[in-house]
Amino acid sequence: MRSLGLLLLSSCLLCCASLPAQVRVINDGFPGENTAELDARIDNALHEFHPQIVILFAGTNDALNDKKLLPLESTKQHLESMVKSSTAAGAQVVLVEIHTPDMVRLMSRHKLEDYGNIAPLQRLAAVNDTIAQIAQRDHASLVHFGDILKQAGGPNDQLSTDGVHLTPKGYALLAQAIRQQLPATLPPNTTILCLGDSLTYGTGVRPPSAPDTPTTYPSQLSSLLK
Repeated sequence: MRSLGLLLLSSCLLCCASLPAQVRVINDGFPGENTAELDARIDNALHEFHPQIVILFAGTNDALNDKKLLPLESTKQHLESMVKSSTAAGAQVVLVEIHTPDMVRLMSRHKLEDYGNIAPLQRLAAVNDTIAQIAQRDHASLVHFGDILKQAGGPNDQLSTDGVHLTPKGYALLAQAIRQQLPATLPPNTTILCLGDSLTYGTGVRPPSAPDTPTTYPSQLSSLLK
């Protein structure tokens, strides 16, 4: 009887040891946040999740949301702060550039005069230049999502729900682009923190205040890593 018990225990241990280590992908997106709001909460997120990788997709609201616009210098300071906080916590940083929206659909819900003397696309280009400069200086990976989306047809009805937010197919493109910037093999029990605004949360495929859905980019990234 004792021999049978030892055999069962050994089999259980062998089975558990053969299970693949899980990669945990955290969706920490919050709709409407600009870089100042993200910067204000990143330390809490780093402390809570202890990620080895931080994917930072931020700046869209700074440039395109007339209620959350920030001066470029403020955006730069907050992006630099978040990269510094992440690296200080021991995390590798992946930055994602902002894609160009469908201006017709964007301006159907915004007024050009609300952007002041700097047009939306000019703001967006300046933020993307800043993201690229920070990535190069701080040796962070950079996802050229704007180019990838453009090559796929741009933010059309197949890829974008409203000219900015994405469809499941659009979020799949984003997840695939990010996956290409990650190591081919990740260490056991890696935690990836996806920090961002509504594009990380999954607006367009995820209702407000709802649990994460399989079609957000963090969920699709998680599937790619299995």
